[in-house]
Amino acid sequence: MKKVAVVDIGSNTVKLFVYKVSKGKIKKVYSESVYLRLLNYVENGKLKREGIEKLKLLLESFKESLREFKPHCVIAVGTYVLRVIDNKDEVLRELSCAFKVKVLSGEEEAYYSALGALLDVKVKEGLLFDIGGGSLEVCQIEEGRPTFCKSYPLGTLEFKEAIKEGKVFQPIKVRWKVRHFVNPYDFKIYKSDVLIGVGGSVRALKKISGKRRIKRKNLEELVKELLKMSPEEISSKFDLPIKRAQTVSVASLVALELMDIFKSKELLISKNGLREGLVYEKVVLNGEC
Repeated sequence: MKKVAVVDIGSNTVKLFVYKVSKGKIKKVYSESVYLRLLNYVENGKLKREGIEKLKLLLESFKESLREFKPHCVIAVGTYVLRVIDNKDEVLRELSCAFKVKVLSGEEEAYYSALGALLDVKVKEGLLFDIGGGSLEVCQIEEGRPTFCKSYPLGTLEFKEAIKEGKVFQPIKVRWKVRHFVNPYDFKIYKSDVLIGVGGSVRALKKISGKRRIKRKNLEELVKELLKMSPEEISSKFDLPIKRAQTVSVASLVALELMDIFKSKELLISKNGLREGLVYEKVVLNGEC
């Protein structure tokens, strides 16, 4: 048995997870998630000093938390926000006092998200998407493995022009922007009856609906309901953290548009994603830990 920690630095949240890995099985034993909203600290292409300092303090606290668990190894990765900033090298140097962070490409992020999701959702062929704070990834699944992935700048924090005070006031702008970027014919599999969804904002839809499988017509009804509500109302009614309530409406709209683009009849929500995919490939398959 091995204990593996994963530090996941995203545009919206920064997370620490600890897993036990035994006989090829991955079990989560600890998780900590902080809504740092790093993307909001990017100005003129650079992560501002305030954002760097907040991130450093958080990673130092994660390092302290890990003293109790004594993991055999730590996998630390950064996604969209660290990919796009001009001062990436400087930021990574400053973070190295806590963890050595690898910045994943969009395609790598998509691949690991799909790999993790497929541990939970047994699908041989189809399409999968992962929406985070800064980016949206779409992967093609063939013979139970991700074979081709694309990344788009369509995270939940990237639709500010359509959002006011946390509420989506121009849903058509959100849907048009997704349609503008995502071309189904970039994929060999350009139609999928079932679309697999990954990411915290998509998992919130499972909590709201009480289902991990949501028919397209039911998602459309859910979207209509969410668009009428403020984040505070969503948080109160569905018992969601306010920060997640601020992104779930956008995520639901993106999911609905993707279902239309790929002619999908059902959304299937996976409990797994990027972190589980990293642990599975690096520890279970490659024995790196």
